[in-house]
Amino acid sequence: MHFLNPHMLWLLLLLPPLGMAAVWYAWHRRKKLLADYGEWALVSRFASPLGKALFIGKALAAGLGLAALVVAVARPSLTHSSIEYPQGTMDVVAVMDVSRSMATVDYQGKISGNDFKTGTRLDMGRYLLVNNVIPSLGYNRLGLVTYAGASFPQAFLTDDMPSMRWVVKNVVTEGSAPGEGSQLADALQMACLLFDLDSPANHHRMVILFTDGGNDSEDEKLAAAIAELKKRDVQIVIAGLGSKTARPIPIAQLSPGDQYQFHDQQWFTQDGEVVTSSLDESFLIGLKNTVGGRYARIGEPSDFDMGSLTRNVDVKYIKGERELFVYPLLAGLVLLTLAVLAPREPFRQPINFNWRQFLARAKRRPPQTSGKRR
Repeated sequence: MHFLNPHMLWLLLLLPPLGMAAVWYAWHRRKKLLADYGEWALVSRFASPLGKALFIGKALAAGLGLAALVVAVARPSLTHSSIEYPQGTMDVVAVMDVSRSMATVDYQGKISGNDFKTGTRLDMGRYLLVNNVIPSLGYNRLGLVTYAGASFPQAFLTDDMPSMRWVVKNVVTEGSAPGEGSQLADALQMACLLFDLDSPANHHRMVILFTDGGNDSEDEKLAAAIAELKKRDVQIVIAGLGSKTARPIPIAQLSPGDQYQFHDQQWFTQDGEVVTSSLDESFLIGLKNTVGGRYARIGEPSDFDMGSLTRNVDVKYIKGERELFVYPLLAGLVLLTLAVLAPREPFRQPINFNWRQFLARAKRRPPQTSGKRR
């Protein structure tokens, strides 16, 4: 065993003089308090000092407690020890379409939670990420790419799922990627980049695509992106969001910039006509066949399940240091608590009160007269 901060052990040399100073201060303070009530020679006879055993016990508890805290700060560590931690072998990148068509309300009343109450296609995608994908990942890792006219990496691969949940709820909104349209090829290329940056070669890789089927990418660029995914042996799961019935896009669900630009309109329009959007399922099925992936049309939240795809967790044992500071830290806190809460006087035997003697004395006591003058 060794200490990671051995220089902190020099603080142990300060404990004896500090203890002596504390004893002197306590004695001086007691003497001053008693002197305030009268002469020291008289008052001290009736002031019971702290018992010898209690004094020694409280002093030992306080001294050992402080010493344990100093040892904890020095960070004791075992050099040859095994540290066990779980590590997943799956890396998942969620690719989310945040174009204007994803603001169409197709799921109102089908998903719960204040963060998804409007029921747009984007709300359903975010709901599935928060309540299905993230809980099923376990110790695996998740990254996030949003796209519209261009792609944007909202989060690199990480196993910090509370942070990912916050990002999905608060950052992923309509218009959270630059440009107009749905450049799917750029988003898939960005997913490849995230894998190249942080995904080891022996990890299983997966892309989950949340989209309503809108795509403005050229066929050559999309084919190149698909080839890159196949080159990295990436599995693709496609979640088709929206209804096959064309619906208008409400201005109230668009980005703040669009709301300001079209503040006098209820529905999004182009060239004087209301723009409608529906699920382009034929394109998504064709994409699924091309990449050899999986496709699920999302009508209800239960239509999408990631559980069986991401339960691939390994537990590795790595030789290394194990810090033991928590044990002296707890011991120090317990000892200091005992030193503070220990009683100042020993427990005495209960007083036996004799009611008969008290009543007899009360009868023999002469009556008191009032001091008022007539």
